[in-house]
Amino acid sequence: MITDEQITKFQEIYKKQYNKDISREEAYESAQNLLGLVELLYDQYIIDKKRKLRLEKEPKGFHLEGQGYTCHICGNSTSDEDTWYDKYGIKCMTCQRAIDKKIIPASVAKNEDSWYSKYDLESRFNIDRYAMSRFIKAGILKPRIIRNENGSPHAYLFLIKDNKDVLPPKKLTESQLVVETKDDKEWHRHEPWYKFVDPYEHLKGYKIMDYLHSGKKEAN
Repeated sequence: MITDEQITKFQEIYKKQYNKDISREEAYESAQNLLGLVELLYDQYIIDKKRKLRLEKEPKGFHLEGQGYTCHICGNSTSDEDTWYDKYGIKCMTCQRAIDKKIIPASVAKNEDSWYSKYDLESRFNIDRYAMSRFIKAGILKPRIIRNENGSPHAYLFLIKDNKDVLPPKKLTESQLVVETKDDKEWHRHEPWYKFVDPYEHLKGYKIMDYLHSGKKEAN
């Protein structure tokens, strides 16, 4: 339970941080939300701690019980026997099998900055599915394809090390947070990286922009 003293302290901290006053009702609601976040983080810390202790006994990994997990590779929801947990985190069994078969390195589950997904290429470079298929067929983009048991594609991973000199480090193509003030309220949104720089200069030395430029010229 949040006390009156804690609400007052929250008001003081808010005033010092933002140079704005906040009502007791707003301070209580904000403090309550913060408390809920802290409790959630603590609960997750305990869960992670228990999993790591179990890994000491089962170092190769194990299935997780329950539902609502998300695979760290494909991003799909996964549950019970379809999950696998090891030192690289949570994966669905389709992605885990791709690791076991050496189709993808296990490290991709922990280091998402080492690869692009199809969605990443679409959102960061405006590459539509037709251009992407064309680039893959031409060998310009080299994917690691994770397949379902029936052979259909489950996910495409474009490892930066496989696409050297074509795809840049992901940090160069991250969106930026833009803050606007309307009616005395702050509004936040993300804008793509290429709205803030000259994309050809920014990614100089990486061929992806040259291929995109060539594709646009062909389309015209």
